[in-house]
Order: sequence, then structure tokens, then C-alpha cells
Amino acid sequence: MNTFSANSLKILEKSEKDFIDKYIARLDFINKTNSAKTGEKLHGLISYYLRGFDVDKIKNSLSGKERELVEKAFSLEIFKEREKFIKTEETFLVKCGACSPVFYLTGRFDAIFKDGEKYIIYDWKSKNIPENPAQDLQSIVYLYCASKIFDTENLSIKYISLEDTKSCEAAFENTEKYLNKILKIVKKLPPKYLT
Repeated sequence: MNTFSANSLKILEKSEKDFIDKYIARLDFINKTNSAKTGEKLHGLISYYLRGFDVDKIKNSLSGKERELVEKAFSLEIFKEREKFIKTEETFLVKCGACSPVFYLTGRFDAIFKDGEKYIIYDWKSKNIPENPAQDLQSIVYLYCASKIFDTENLSIKYISLEDTKSCEAAFENTEKYLNKILKIVKKLPPKYLT
């Protein structure tokens, strides 16, 4: 059964060949960059913090730049209401079975914030946030999946750059619109790869 992440869909949208090389032929041998390693550390630290752990020792083990990014993040107003974060580093798998071909969408929510009846997906970025979050494939996949998981359309996704604390947000629009966009990309794959 085919499973797609927002990143794999972005690659498929740009190039079928690159998608096949990376996800089917497994020709991607690139090691993680320092930026990716820093991002993983920061995500983990924020997750521990939101779960109520004392993170001072972990912060002290970070490089000066990493510690600076964490301090900027923790200065955000949103962290003053950390009890409203109901999930952190939450992996999801959602079946898209009402369409042909049947496939799954997967990913990981950095954090889910619940304010009354509204859910906000928070996504921490080490540097860049999407220029147009409503059209970004990560927004589309995450909002679609969150609507299925939490059985609501009262949700949004908010990206926060840890480097400069800039943010952008996209509100949920339409399930059918999201699924059609995703399906259009999935159907770019030759049928022999759609199991």
C-alpha cells in the first residue's frame, strides 16, 4: 500500500523521476545536514518542555546558536499556555480509502494546541516558514489529516521560525479541495507503482 508524506508529495509534484529514485529505488544516500540535526535537537527539546520536563541540562548541552534559538522560542507567548498543548511529536497515519487509488498519508505533528473547540497544529521551523501557507503541501496534508483525526474543521496550522520567531498561519478550508490536490499529485505516479 502506498504511503505519502508531505515531503514525498512535494518531490513527486516537482519530478516523478526524483520521487521514484528516492522513495522506490531508494537511491538517496545523502547524510543529514547540520541544519537538519539542529532541527531534530530543537524539536526534541521543545517536545520535552511541553511535556513538563526540566530541560535546563539539555539546553546546557547545546551549542551557543542552538541555545539562542531555544531561548527565542521559549520567549513566545504561546509557551505561557503550555497546558493547552495536548500532543507533541505525534506521528499520524490516515487512510485515504474513498478514492482510487487507496493510499495513506503520514507525518508528524510537532505540537497540537487546543483552545476551546479549536485545534492549532504548530510546526517549528529552524529557519524558513512557507511564503503562502494556505497553498503549501504540508499545510494541505496536515490540515486534511487533522480534520480526520480530530473529527473537526475548526483547525489551523501555524508555522514558527525558531531563528527569527516570525510566524504564519493557514486556516482549514475544505476537505474535498485538499484531497483533490493530493490525489492529483499521487496520480502522477505510473500505475505500476500504485499498489
